[in-house]
Amino acid sequence: MHTFLAVLVLVAIAFVALAVNILFFNKPFPETEIGKNKEMRKRGIKCAKSEEMLLHRKRMNVKNRLSSVTLDVEKLQK
Repeated sequence: MHTFLAVLVLVAIAFVALAVNILFFNKPFPETEIGKNKEMRKRGIKCAKSEEMLLHRKRMNVKNRLSSVTLDVEKLQK
């Protein structure tokens, strides 16, 4: 029981210590979303969902361009 209380007190102290900057110094909470975090953008790290959507768009554009290509067999035989 003493161990549980000790751990509970340590966790409470950690939460208070982490909240001091936010509560008392009016600093904003760190942005955790990858797409909006400035440091992540500086390092070139992108959101996996956004990156997947970009790749899907590129793939669809290639398919659309290939579907409009026609092959004229008569010109190839001459």
